[in-house]
Amino acid sequence: MKMSSKARYGLYAAVELAKNYDKEEYLNVTALSQATGVTEKYLEQIIALMKKANIVSATRGATGGYKLTDSPNNISVGRVLRAVEDNLEIVDCLHSECAQRGKCAARNLWGKLYDNINGYLDTVSLTQLAEDNI
Repeated sequence: MKMSSKARYGLYAAVELAKNYDKEEYLNVTALSQATGVTEKYLEQIIALMKKANIVSATRGATGGYKLTDSPNNISVGRVLRAVEDNLEIVDCLHSECAQRGKCAARNLWGKLYDNINGYLDTVSLTQLAEDNI
């Protein structure tokens, strides 16, 4: 399983927002771009997904930008990745119609793997990742 650039960059941005959570100001997209090395245009697309999932909030204006909606200790890596990566499904048929119609020998394997990956990612908070305490 390989994470997309969208997932990696979304996590980079979330960690930067976590590092700045206690500050009063919002981080603008230029500052996030400089901190993460991701283009502003791509970051805006990723942040929009996190905003839709209520992970970040935005404000406009000269002091505008982005901020986490909750403490980084309360936001899991799994939540961020699922917001930007279409639910982290490892195979297309896991939560939809299976072409094998119940005869798939690996269906239970895929299901358990999905549960274990998501379970682990849900145990790691943005605070832990920002402080490299995982």
